[in-house]
Amino acid sequence: MSISRAEGVKRRRPRVSIAPAVRSWSNWNIAAFTTFLSCFAKMALKSSKAAKLVNSVQKAQVSWLRIKPLMKEYVEQSTLSDIDFSVKASIHVRNLCLCWENGAQVLHGISFSAQTGQIIGVTGAVACGKSMLGKALLGELHYEGSIEIAGKELRTLSLYERSRLLSYLGHDPELMTESMEENIRWGMEGEIAGCLQTVCLQDEILEIPQGAAASVGSGGVRLSGGQQARLALARTFYHARQILILDDPFSAVDQKTEREIFANLRLLAADRIVIFISHRLQLFPQLDHVLFLENGTGVFTSHSELMQENRIYRALYEAQTGGANREE
Repeated sequence: MSISRAEGVKRRRPRVSIAPAVRSWSNWNIAAFTTFLSCFAKMALKSSKAAKLVNSVQKAQVSWLRIKPLMKEYVEQSTLSDIDFSVKASIHVRNLCLCWENGAQVLHGISFSAQTGQIIGVTGAVACGKSMLGKALLGELHYEGSIEIAGKELRTLSLYERSRLLSYLGHDPELMTESMEENIRWGMEGEIAGCLQTVCLQDEILEIPQGAAASVGSGGVRLSGGQQARLALARTFYHARQILILDDPFSAVDQKTEREIFANLRLLAADRIVIFISHRLQLFPQLDHVLFLENGTGVFTSHSELMQENRIYRALYEAQTGGANREE
């Protein structure tokens, strides 16, 4: 019987054997591979931890550079002062100039005055120097010109004197991981109900089972943004001095609540000076004076005069309120 050519080729094709590959996996080779794999896994884990350690060291170096200037030997502050704190203070700013650390000028020629019972608004475009001015009034920044508080130059006041005259609320306040009550008191004894009522927080606290004793969580995480802002504002009111510097205190508060709190602030400010820094202008018609910062300088006048004479201020106000006809 004849065999076809294709079948002959098929029969002559060599067969591939896998037996040698199977025989190469001896017991010693499997043990070596297992040992290598185990060592590799452990070394990879250690390497990842080493990378995290290097990252942590770099963060620690940055943190140390920030806190090193503050690591000074504590010296108890003297409480001696020739200022009569029972007399209502005043503020007189003349030809104030502020610069960045690199020497670039931010503000120049700023002049204004404030007396007890007045609320002074400070506003302007983004990054015009509003917050920088607030910190300068605290004595935290180097300045040129004159800032006179209670009849004395600010740079000559001691830390004790500044703490007796000034209260400050920044636009990004910090809350402790404690109760709402402790976040307001800060170790001082006294009634907090009035402050909670001033910031329209009393009714909301009554709805919480633990009330003011409830913890706010880490950084106030258990509170809404508006509640955090109002709690920080209540703390400022609780420790209020003769001069209140409020940097954008209503940024996280709705407009209705903002108007209610401002009405209460007006009562609180009857025997104080309030420097009200804000980019929201709906309350500015009710302020005594307005300092409008523009192009590195400032215009100090009333809201009504700014509406008539400064088209940029008028445009900002009308854009926020829907038109001048809504002015209160």
